[in-house]
Amino acid sequence: MLARLASRVAFSLMRASPVGAAAAAAVSLQPAQASSTSQPRGLRHLSSRGPGGGPKGVQAQAMASYWRSLLHSARAFGAQRPAAVLLGTAALSASVWAASSDSWRRQQRSLQAVSGAQEPTPQRNTSCSASAASAAADEDVRLQPFVPRLVLDAGAGMIPHPAKADRGGEDAFFICERGFAMGVADGVGGWAEVGVDPGLYSRELMRHASAATSSCQPGPHCPQHLLEVAYLSTTARGSSTACILCLENERLHASNLGDSGFMVVRAGELVFLSPQQQHEFNFPYQIGSPDSMSDTPQVAQRFNVDVQQGDIVVAATDGLFDNVYPDEAASIVSAAKERGESAQVAAVTLAQFARMRAADPAHLSPFAYGAQQLGYRYFGGKMDDITVLCAYVVPAGSKPGGGAEPAAASNGAGPPPPSKL
Repeated sequence: MLARLASRVAFSLMRASPVGAAAAAAVSLQPAQASSTSQPRGLRHLSSRGPGGGPKGVQAQAMASYWRSLLHSARAFGAQRPAAVLLGTAALSASVWAASSDSWRRQQRSLQAVSGAQEPTPQRNTSCSASAASAAADEDVRLQPFVPRLVLDAGAGMIPHPAKADRGGEDAFFICERGFAMGVADGVGGWAEVGVDPGLYSRELMRHASAATSSCQPGPHCPQHLLEVAYLSTTARGSSTACILCLENERLHASNLGDSGFMVVRAGELVFLSPQQQHEFNFPYQIGSPDSMSDTPQVAQRFNVDVQQGDIVVAATDGLFDNVYPDEAASIVSAAKERGESAQVAAVTLAQFARMRAADPAHLSPFAYGAQQLGYRYFGGKMDDITVLCAYVVPAGSKPGGGAEPAAASNGAGPPPPSKL
């Protein structure tokens, strides 16, 4: 009775899986009718499949050998009923093994889908060493360093506010020596009322962002990574706006927080201008020290802009955007490039133009226009620190050696600003 029950359980479990179904054919044979040296017909059929039968064929061969050894062992003891019990137990183990194999394969497919890797295709007669070599080659491709086709040939123009020139102003910037990243920051002047130099925070912020470029590859998340690392590393009191750019060949990635920003110029025309982030008029978003009650880097606006060789990228603090309209700025840097001037000269020229407009009491500046739209009585330009970064998008390898500032140059860190009025 027990043997009959075990046999039925064995058949039901084995038929539940493809491998078990093949084994069930072996169990259904009558051992008494087969000689000890002859091979069961069903197992001969399974074992005749070569490696070309695929993974299921290989599994069937392995299981066929397993069942064959069990049958021979049972006949060696000369008993049919104990063999049925033995086969029932083995069928249960085979079903568990088949289910575990299917679960493992599904898990591997899920991991491959998440990582973006392709599912390996079974190959005939492939040795383990060849498979390992192929996997190592794929891993090497993923770990290869970024190879740039386009880089930023950048220069800077910085003009402090006349009342802040003795301490170098409150703006800061950095330009990566590798030609793929740059950024500007504008310290919040309100800290001067409590005896804190507003330029300390912005300079340290840009210094840490510049240092972080050594461990960051160009990509969509690079600007935000630089911003967050710099924010966590800065210990000075104060707060600042920030705009960080990263070039990944034909894609320009950016993280902008506050009223600093950037623009892209192509063939003399403005093709992109980042919007300002303000809580209210003249109250921009800002990151700062723990006692500043400021915003966090996570609220920065992120951008991905298509660029091409010959484009001009301009990043600047609000000292530019409050005094110069975007189409004017685009015309100035395009004209400088057409004259064969370097990006550094173009940046200085644009900064000087912005300073001239800031000192003009009759000029309807962008800042004055915005104030009037909100009902304020304001005329003329807005005197402020002015920092302009101008970069030409050029092929990698063609960037002049001495055209750009050092990697961490800023007011108060590195050489003096290129131009002061």
